[in-house]
Amino acid sequence: MNFNNLYYFSVLASFQHYTKAAEYLCITQPSLSHAIASLEKEYGVKLFEKDGRNVKLSKYGKMLYSYISKGFKEIENGDRLLKQFAYNDAGYIDLSFLFVLGYQFVPQLIKSFNHHSEYKNIAINLKQYNTQDSINELKSGNIDISLCAYISNEPKITFLPVLKQELICIVSDQHPLAVYDSVEMEQLIPYPLIKYSEAVGEIQNVIDKLFDGCRDHPQTQSYLNEEITIAGLISTDIDHCIAIVPDLELLDRYNIKKIKLNHPDASRNIYLATANNRPMPNCVKLFYDFIKEFCQ
Repeated sequence: MNFNNLYYFSVLASFQHYTKAAEYLCITQPSLSHAIASLEKEYGVKLFEKDGRNVKLSKYGKMLYSYISKGFKEIENGDRLLKQFAYNDAGYIDLSFLFVLGYQFVPQLIKSFNHHSEYKNIAINLKQYNTQDSINELKSGNIDISLCAYISNEPKITFLPVLKQELICIVSDQHPLAVYDSVEMEQLIPYPLIKYSEAVGEIQNVIDKLFDGCRDHPQTQSYLNEEITIAGLISTDIDHCIAIVPDLELLDRYNIKKIKLNHPDASRNIYLATANNRPMPNCVKLFYDFIKEFCQ
């Protein structure tokens, strides 16, 4: 098995053009052709087929590429990780966060981090995921740090609470409840509730528990994923619907009324999550500590 030939195969599979792949590899096109021919002789099958001036993967090439691409991805992850260990103030960090944090918190966090000249050689790659996807990406090594909700029975993940978001009720400014500045949970029961979909994560479970002890739960009006659409629908006063969401400044742009919930648990925590089954590079540790201080 010649790993150089396999790498050349992977690059050609990506470009699907001999000249472009050879230029990327800084080798001659005949050298690339020889490497591919050697692989095809070794495996006894054609890996590429002509496609005009380009080439495309054959059935067997697709089969090989499905494994090779994963392997080289892991090698690249290892190379990136080790290079980060070499410097205290340089590296490349992947941060995932809940969609609700993208409106204000994360932009302010990154702006503040970039303001410090000592972190100028640290690049932050931002990705928006729900909590379960963030945890999966942390465990696979594709994400370094996540701002997400808590999930139980995840022994490979360390969760540190760093933020608390107050939960409020929002209604149209024409809604019968709009005359109140605060309400009891019982007062919400007659009105249909816009809920979060399962894809968003645990926040709907937190909201549902606020009605424990009430005589009933509100009927469900619809399921949505994010606060902008929820606020837009609420502002139409369709069916006198209501929603329970984190208290965000962006909600003030809509024709809605924010109402405080008279409940001791009307809040949800945001956690700083990291994988504890792999070492934390220096640059990631710097950013991790910065997030903790920023949240304080």
